[in-house]
Amino acid sequence: MLVGTFSAKATQVRIDLHGYRPSEIVWNGLLITIVQQCWEMGETELRLVHGHGRARGKTPGFVNTNTGRFGLAIRRVLRHKRQLRQWIKYSTLDCRKWGVTSVKLKANPAPTRTGLDANLLPDRTRLDADLVADQTQLAQSSSR
Repeated sequence: MLVGTFSAKATQVRIDLHGYRPSEIVWNGLLITIVQQCWEMGETELRLVHGHGRARGKTPGFVNTNTGRFGLAIRRVLRHKRQLRQWIKYSTLDCRKWGVTSVKLKANPAPTRTGLDANLLPDRTRLDADLVADQTQLAQSSSR
């Protein structure tokens, strides 16, 4: 699945957040907007794919202080933001699967949306293309 895309399946929305940082999704309030829009669509479950987190199968010598940080930030907001309790079933937060956090949404008797806003997530594909171009240019200049 492409980075930052969403797919609806039955009454479940899965959003892939690979390539994003907590500051782009969690700390600026975008996560609250995502939950609200999913509830407005009448969905019953939201799955946020954020990455492998703590149990990523790396060798014991691997040191990364940010491992699991995104998932922890997502779960912290889902647990503690009272604003979200109008849309989520508070006790249904599920983080049993590595790299995925899911939460059940309350029933919406009259859904008002058919999909998430197209520009909801920042476009990361342009940033990735710029990074590749910069690396290519740097490699060419260093070989001269």
